[in-house]
Amino acid sequence: MSGRESERKEEPKLFFDIHCHAMNLSHPNLTALINRLPKLGLLGAIGIHSFSYFITLFSRNEVKRVFNLLSVMDNDVGDIFLIMEFYLKNGGLIENDALTIDNTKYDAIVLTPLLIDFGYKNLKYRGIESEIYYRIPPEKPIIPQNIDVFNGICKYYSSELVKNSKGQYEIQARRGKAVFEIYPFLGINTVRYYYKKIATMLDKYFGEYTGSYDAFKKNREQFEKFNGNIDSLGSNFFAGIKVYPPIGFNPWPDDDKEQLEKVNLLYQYCCKKHIPITTHCSDGGFVLENKKNAKNYTSPTTWQKVLEHYPTLKINFAHFGQQGNFLFVFPNRQWQGEIVRLMKEEISPNVKKYPNVYTDFSYRAFNDDYYVSLKEVIDTDNVVLDRILFGTDFMINLIWID
Repeated sequence: MSGRESERKEEPKLFFDIHCHAMNLSHPNLTALINRLPKLGLLGAIGIHSFSYFITLFSRNEVKRVFNLLSVMDNDVGDIFLIMEFYLKNGGLIENDALTIDNTKYDAIVLTPLLIDFGYKNLKYRGIESEIYYRIPPEKPIIPQNIDVFNGICKYYSSELVKNSKGQYEIQARRGKAVFEIYPFLGINTVRYYYKKIATMLDKYFGEYTGSYDAFKKNREQFEKFNGNIDSLGSNFFAGIKVYPPIGFNPWPDDDKEQLEKVNLLYQYCCKKHIPITTHCSDGGFVLENKKNAKNYTSPTTWQKVLEHYPTLKINFAHFGQQGNFLFVFPNRQWQGEIVRLMKEEISPNVKKYPNVYTDFSYRAFNDDYYVSLKEVIDTDNVVLDRILFGTDFMINLIWID
């Protein structure tokens, strides 16, 4: 072995949570959040309904889950990262600063928090308009959320959460190795911006985008020095783009020339730079559009129109197309099937038509039954096995787990 070869560093082994969130209570449209909880769960939990009425509707577990979710979201973003790390370490999954799964050790966990652009002001409150007197939806600009997330990343890298000798939790200067490497996805809702503004945002945050792990790692020093000035950030800070159809993003608005030009700009840019897009693909979530639009915008069938024009687009369909059960018993797997079809479609033998279609199973894997059904899919289809990604949907997944 040559001297140069002996000096070459071994590539780190990374574990990816490709779908999570860094969101506190100031970021989402809270009406949309409440509206996605188990029916009236939050309202009951805070005592708006009488106890006798509440007890007939909700189990104690549902109330605990609501409070569990809020106990996380009530923190600032940096504390959320620290809490995640603390419980992984104290839950036995992290030993000697390494994650171990099935005898495989990972040097770091890469988190890609997905930011959601809630800023579109002229949306409707789905199904609850009659309950609201002040019906003007709040502005939720993406820039303050960006600043909060990068401040949170800065705090995480410089701090750690510990339990002191008195059994109290406290944050101290970091002594041990950081378990997480954090690279967010920028939330964009093209409906909210003029064409020129979208072009400016893409050039600012992705103009020199390479997708290289080394490029993101190099920027970590700037993460640690972030002073709240979003203008100090450039390329290779955001790892990709997040779009969210149920709050008004139409992937292919072919009946609106102005909106179509804007989404074409987004897709052209992403194809040129190989920037990944994660799109919400579940019939749940934060829903501010009417039911018909939310379903049509979210459906993989609508996204096929995009892919026909941009077949190399790198896109992740989140939640593996989750849909509610028919008659509360029979699982509806139409969207899941459509995603698999897009993955497998060929232009010639062994040449995939859409080679960059992926999916994650975040917000689905709450019990062994789901893993059994997932194993049946990937055991019989190598294409899905190669294209499926791990994601937790933390902390939103706390709505359904303890």
